[in-house]
Amino acid sequence: MRAIPKALMLSGFLAFSGATGMVAHVHGDDGRQTGLPIFDTHVHYKEPAWPVYPPAVIIEMMERAGVTRALVSSTPDEGTRMLYREDPERIIPFLRPYHDEVTSSNWFQKEDIIDYFKNRLEVPIYKGLGEFHIHTPVNADSEIIKMTVQLAVERDIYLHVHSTHEAVEKIFAYEPRAKILWAHAGMSDPPDLVARMFDRYDNLWVDISIREYDIAPQGKLAPDWEKLFLEHPDRITVGSDTWVNAQWDNYEEIIAFDRHWLAQLPPEVARKIAFDNATRLFD
Repeated sequence: MRAIPKALMLSGFLAFSGATGMVAHVHGDDGRQTGLPIFDTHVHYKEPAWPVYPPAVIIEMMERAGVTRALVSSTPDEGTRMLYREDPERIIPFLRPYHDEVTSSNWFQKEDIIDYFKNRLEVPIYKGLGEFHIHTPVNADSEIIKMTVQLAVERDIYLHVHSTHEAVEKIFAYEPRAKILWAHAGMSDPPDLVARMFDRYDNLWVDISIREYDIAPQGKLAPDWEKLFLEHPDRITVGSDTWVNAQWDNYEEIIAFDRHWLAQLPPEVARKIAFDNATRLFD
C-alpha cells in the first residue's frame, strides 16, 4: 500500500541530490556529517536487512550521518534488540506487534498480542509501543487497540501510530492521557491540519519521515510547512523510515536532505526538530 509513494519519493530525492551535489557539501574531510546532531525517530531494522547490513554497519552509517540517537522498532522485534546490543547509548527501542503471522493488517485482531507486549516489555529497554498501523479509522475502536493504548498509559510509555488523523482523534477520545508520536505527520495530511491537531492535543507529536518532498519540493522549504515549524517547533521530529533495504541503501543521503531543508529554518528551530524535541521525549 505504501510502497509506491515511498519509492517515488526516494527516486526523486536521489535525482535532486545527484543534480545538486548536496550530499558532498554536508560532510567533513573525514566523511562524517558536520553540523546538527540528528535524532532519527523512525527506524526499522527488519529481518531482510540483517545479512545485508549487520548491526555494526548500521551503527557506522548512523555515525557517518551524524545520527546520534535513533528510535527503532522492527519486524520482528529481535532486530531492535540486535541494534540495542550493538549500541545501547544510541538506540532507543520501541516494541512493534508484528512477528510471525502477525502483520499490520491483522495485529489488532490477535487476542494474544497484549500478552506478547507484556512478555517483551519484561526486558526494561522500551520507551514505547509501535510503530503500528491503523489502516482504517474504525479499527481504532477495536478492543485490542484500546487495550494497547491502556497498556502504554499504565506503563507511562509512548505510542508510535501510523494512521489517519481520524484514528488519532478516536484514541484521544477514549484515552486523553495517551502520548502519541504520529508517524509521517499523517502521511498525506496537510500542515494546517497537523497544526489543528497540535492545538487540540497536548500529548501529540509527529515524525515527518517520508514527507521530505512535501516539505521541501525541489529542495526549497515550502511556506506552509515552514509556518508549521515556526509555530509549533516543540512538537516535530525527523525520521528516515528504513522500512525496506532501499532506504538503508540511501540512508546517509536521506539524512543529508533533512539537513538541507533544516538549514533553511532559524538555527534554534532546526535544532529542536533535528534533535532536542526527541531527546526531551525519549532519551
